[in-house]
Amino acid sequence: MFRLGLRLTLRSGREAFVRLLVTAAAVAVGVAIMLCVLADFHAFVTTDNRPFWEGTQPMASGQRSVANVELWNYTDEVFKGQTIERLDVAALGPRAPLPPGISKLPVAGQYYASPALAALIRSTPRDELGARFPGSMAGTIGHAALTGPTELVVYVGDPVSRLAGLPGTIRVDKISTATGRQVWSHYFRDAFIVGAIAFLFPILILIGAATKLASARREERYASLRLVGATAHDINVIASAEAIVSALIGAVAGIGIYQLLQAPLASTAITSARYFSSEVTPTGLGYLAVLVVVPLASAAASLLALRRVRITPLGVSRRVTLPAPSAWRTVPLLLGIVLFVVGILSTTHQTIGAPALPGLLIIMIGLVIAGPWLTSRAATLLPSVGRAAPIVAARRLSDNPKAAFRSVTGLVLAVFLGTVVAGLLPAVNATTATPSAKALSNVLLDGFMASPTCGNSVNCTGSAPGQNGPGGGNGPGVVPGPPKTKLQRESLLGLPPAAGAKLVTELRAFRGALVVPIYSPASAATAGPGAGNGVVSCAAIDGLGALGTCAPGRKAVQATSMSLFGDNPLYTSQAIVGPNSPSAPADFSGLYLQAVLIKVHGPAMLERVRTFLITHTAESVSGSAPRTFGEAVQARLGVGATVQRLVDIAVALTLIVAGCSLAVAVGGGLVERKRPFTMLRLSGTPPGTLYRIVLLEAVLPLAAATLVAAGAAYGISVLTVQKLARPGTPLPVLGHVYYLTMGAGLAVSLLVILATLPLLGRITGLENVRFE
Repeated sequence: MFRLGLRLTLRSGREAFVRLLVTAAAVAVGVAIMLCVLADFHAFVTTDNRPFWEGTQPMASGQRSVANVELWNYTDEVFKGQTIERLDVAALGPRAPLPPGISKLPVAGQYYASPALAALIRSTPRDELGARFPGSMAGTIGHAALTGPTELVVYVGDPVSRLAGLPGTIRVDKISTATGRQVWSHYFRDAFIVGAIAFLFPILILIGAATKLASARREERYASLRLVGATAHDINVIASAEAIVSALIGAVAGIGIYQLLQAPLASTAITSARYFSSEVTPTGLGYLAVLVVVPLASAAASLLALRRVRITPLGVSRRVTLPAPSAWRTVPLLLGIVLFVVGILSTTHQTIGAPALPGLLIIMIGLVIAGPWLTSRAATLLPSVGRAAPIVAARRLSDNPKAAFRSVTGLVLAVFLGTVVAGLLPAVNATTATPSAKALSNVLLDGFMASPTCGNSVNCTGSAPGQNGPGGGNGPGVVPGPPKTKLQRESLLGLPPAAGAKLVTELRAFRGALVVPIYSPASAATAGPGAGNGVVSCAAIDGLGALGTCAPGRKAVQATSMSLFGDNPLYTSQAIVGPNSPSAPADFSGLYLQAVLIKVHGPAMLERVRTFLITHTAESVSGSAPRTFGEAVQARLGVGATVQRLVDIAVALTLIVAGCSLAVAVGGGLVERKRPFTMLRLSGTPPGTLYRIVLLEAVLPLAAATLVAAGAAYGISVLTVQKLARPGTPLPVLGHVYYLTMGAGLAVSLLVILATLPLLGRITGLENVRFE
């Protein structure tokens, strides 16, 4: 029987061949998209799980031998908004461990750069970038140390004497090989999962709809086979053969399409960073799953399509009407809403909504499950219109609301995701990109106070050398003590007076730069952990404006400068002086330089000033790279933009797949109902009435579920903003971009439906009144 099924599939004339091609094409589209998602997700997981050498910890205290020890200082720098991971290293013994990606440790006067950074150094003036790395480039860093081809990493060889004096320097005897995920990794992963679920349903529906294309015509063939002696089991085998062949051809074609898309996919930064091309692959297991699971799923869909049909040996097919969907189908949707509310109410600014994600996923699944019930409820309203088209459409929708909703599932999920993103992202961006932060986008900040828990024997406040990680902070059980020496106390204040005055003079030599020094009000004798805020000149700070202005007549005031050094631009861009700021002496000679703000014009000037600061103050800074307020804002916005990009891609793919599914479902439904529609034409029904029937059958399920999806999504965004945004943030407002995007998507869906109507006119024409 399986061979008979193959023969009927491949050699049954033009109609069967066209059906095979359409089904295979639909499956190929779904398979290609599925492989692209699997490939990018595999690259994301592989990169996220790579050995985290950046998290290398200090060696255990008490070890005396230094044969396998090196000094290690890991910091971040910035170039034109891009982060450069910098590792300064110096061997203390002949067996010092090698960082990944190189075969020889750089000596003093050498450095290794990643390929992307090496290209930047060669193409950028030296005083903007290359001068930050002393010596000459000894080679490039290999893939083992990188997350992708665009990552900027540098290993700098330093003299032991210099590196030992840098804040944050630790002793290392082995380099970490443990997995270390980035702080935002789980948000990107969850966005991947949400997006995958969003278009997984439409892909399955597309494959199922294509597999069941013209099922009514095939049922007539099956009835004939039963008439000549075929059993119900034989019919199932034949139907499975047809589905498997078309799905297998489509799966192979989909793999071919993916191979054409692999190179552009690998060069696309979906998560704000490119992956290595070799990692952008669905793996052999993914290919095998596609070749096995897709044909089996198609066979299952084909068999499910026959469960409503009872084919008798006399060749009579009788359809069994399933019970109408019950209100119990709304339970998963309501449960998802409850879980989301509980999750968002229990979230904090540290978890940032993570507990609510399971509820969000269940809401999406609940929309799919509740869709048929919403369709059946909406269908009961149509007969009240009192015309022929609504009555016929309502009868059709009531008979099979599941099939009616199935063709628009992808569109409903796209509307849901699009509404959530449209409601949340503007509020998040408004919170991050405060007006004052935007006004300070070209203002560079550099601080010179060492952290009281820096972990350095010279600049630290009492912890033993080598007890802290690369970013500062004490190790387990290490409690910082009070500063013991004058040099340790001075490190808490910043640059000594002479060095600070010299630096300010040199910065003011940059033409067009506005320099605002911030001084420490305390002396080295009274300094302690958290020495406090600074003192600033009113004339200088007034030049920035966004950080506040002094009261009239004052020359210098105390400034709340410590708030500048946080990582949240919501707080770091607030005014640090005001009319009520206490007065301070205007004589800054003898005060330590705590920090400096430099307003520059143009990206080239910005990088020259930044390079100057990095190369002239490396031994005094606290380990944080000079960064503009605009770059701090962009770092925060980048995370939201990445999540938005992932969801936007999911919405776009969902719309594409949903449009294909809608076209297949509507076109297939017209072919299946050729006979009843033709009989209506013979009885005098105008073609316009038939067109309205088809439109109502497609539009009503979409309208009913879309209203519920959009309402739930907007409620989610309102609740999330109220919980996580700062007080006073306005409620989300869906702007014109949202309405244009959603309107365009729905208009395209309507055009897809309208494009099938000429087919209805042709198959029901009076010249074609003939039933085989």
